[in-house]
Amino acid sequence: MSVLIDQLIKEHSEIFADLTEANNLGIITEEGQNKLFSAKADLLVHLKNEDEHLYPILRKEAENNKHLEGILNSFSNEMKDISKSVMKFIDKYSDGVLDSKYVESFESIFATLSARMKKEESVLFAEYEKINQ
Repeated sequence: MSVLIDQLIKEHSEIFADLTEANNLGIITEEGQNKLFSAKADLLVHLKNEDEHLYPILRKEAENNKHLEGILNSFSNEMKDISKSVMKFIDKYSDGVLDSKYVESFESIFATLSARMKKEESVLFAEYEKINQ
C-alpha cells in the first residue's frame, strides 16, 4: 500500500476517534469540546490532503478513463453535501449547547462519514493504487 493511502486511512481513524471520544466525553464538557474541534481540524487536514495529493492523480487518469471520471464526479458531488453537513453539525454543537436532536444528529453524521470513508477506501483508494503500481 502506498504511503499516501496509508496516511489517508490513518486520518480516517483519527477523525472517528475524535468524534467518538467527543461524544463519549460529552459535548458539554471542555474535553468533549476540544475533541470536537480536533475532529474538525483533522477533517480539514484530511480534505486538503485528498485535494492536493489524491484527486489530481485520479483526475489525470480520468482524462482517459470514463469509468473513473464518473466515479470522481459522483464522489465529488457527494462530498460537497457531506462536508456541509459535518461542518454544520460541528459548528452547531461546538459551543457546548445541546438540543433534543443532538443524539440523532451525531449518529447520522457518524454513519454518513463512516460509510463515505469506507467507500473511499474500497473505491477511490483502490483506483489510486491501481494507477500507482
